Amino acid sequence: MEAKREILIVEDEEETRELLASFFRENNYDIREADNGTDALHLLTEKVPDLVITDLLLPGEHGVDLVRKIKDRYFIPVIIISGIYRAEEVRDVIENYFVEGFFEKPVNVMTLLRKVNVILND
Repeated sequence: MEAKREILIVEDEEETRELLASFFRENNYDIREADNGTDALHLLTEKVPDLVITDLLLPGEHGVDLVRKIKDRYFIPVIIISGIYRAEEVRDVIENYFVEGFFEKPVNVMTLLRKVNVILND
């Protein structure tokens, strides 16, 4: 039996984080969660997931800085979700750090799942 792929979800809105975590668990992914960028970086040092889904407006470590640190230290895909920023407002992060996807909130979870499946070749 093939091991489940793991996703780290970084989202300070508890309802959104729980919705995403539950949805991806139902779709056969292992999930770890963080509600801020600092905790996310700590979780990454313990075990590197297959993919990170992160909000940008986070307490502690801002999402833009989190993405930069992830991309500088690890060879893993990152998908950004944001209700405040639009893709054009963070285009330099998306392009310069080779972010694999950007979704505006509210996120269509089926579209997000399709993107994750493509990235992870599932």
